[in-house]
Parts: sequence; structure tokens; C-alpha cells
Amino acid sequence: MKTPRPTQNDHCIIAIYSDDKKGLLGQILDILNRRSYTVGCLNVSRTDLSEIVLITMEVKLPLNELQTLLRKIEKIIEVHHAIAYMPGEQELNKVGFYRVSNELMDDDLWLLLQKYGATVSKIFDDSVVIQKTGTDSDLNELYNRLDGEYLLSFCKSGLIVEKSLMQLDKYFEVDREMVVVA
Repeated sequence: MKTPRPTQNDHCIIAIYSDDKKGLLGQILDILNRRSYTVGCLNVSRTDLSEIVLITMEVKLPLNELQTLLRKIEKIIEVHHAIAYMPGEQELNKVGFYRVSNELMDDDLWLLLQKYGATVSKIFDDSVVIQKTGTDSDLNELYNRLDGEYLLSFCKSGLIVEKSLMQLDKYFEVDREMVVVA
């Protein structure tokens, strides 16, 4: 059962496959800024094809303007394909980093890390950095358990929609006759 698509501002995820060219991200952000769309999260990742990158962004915009925005993005010469995922359509995994005081290091912390599937990624003299991958609600749940005087800082990043990981060699056909061996 499909959910109705509202016309008010809502978050969606936009995945863009493009050539890796200087200034491209600026062009895309310029299109978003002209309409005062809010970018909540932005990730640029290399793909297995040498010069192709996947740009993933969480954008707040009126959903009735989404198709127009995608067409404008695809008009940029370096962009091969742009696709959007509606709110709630895909689970979005992010990476959360929690820096906690060493005073919190005890058996209860290790049980908490095990329960939430988190790991220690770095140990400093005065603190420990914990890393967890999951949805916003997963990351917030662990944040709420760690919140207090021992939680020194928190940040999350790494927006990836697994569905956007398409098989690139099928999408980008290579004209083998044009390949010249020197």
C-alpha cells in the first residue's frame, strides 16, 4: 500500500551517479540553494567504476517539486542518473560516533555496547570513542542511554541508501569499438 505524497516540505533522499569533476557538488548545491531547500546530510562516495561517484543527500523540500529538481540535476553534463527515495520508503543507515569519558568504562558499558551492536573505535587517555551503524532511531536510542555527564560529544554521518547501490556496469554501457589501444 503506497503512502500519499504530501505537497508540504518533507525529507527525501536523493542519490546521484556522476562523473567525479571539480565543481560538480557546487553546481548541485547551487540548484538546491536557489530554491532554499535544506540539505540535512551529504555524502560523496567512490564507486567501483573509476571516475563515477555516488552523491547521496537528505533534502527537505516540497515533494511536488521533486521531479523538477531531479530533471535539473540530470541536466548537469557530468550527472548520469538521479533518483529519489521517499520518506519511510528506505531505511537509512548512518554511522554514529559517541565520545564518552573513561570514567564510564565498566562492565555495564560493555554490556550496553553488546546490546546495541556498537564497538569501541578509538581509546584516548581520557575518553573512548564508540561507533555504531544504524538508523536515526537506533543511534538516538544508544545516545539516550549514554546521555549524561559522561557523554562528551556525539556526531552522525555516512548517509547511504542500500537500494541506491545499483549494478553500475549494466547502467553505464561501454562502447567497446571506441576503445583504442595505444
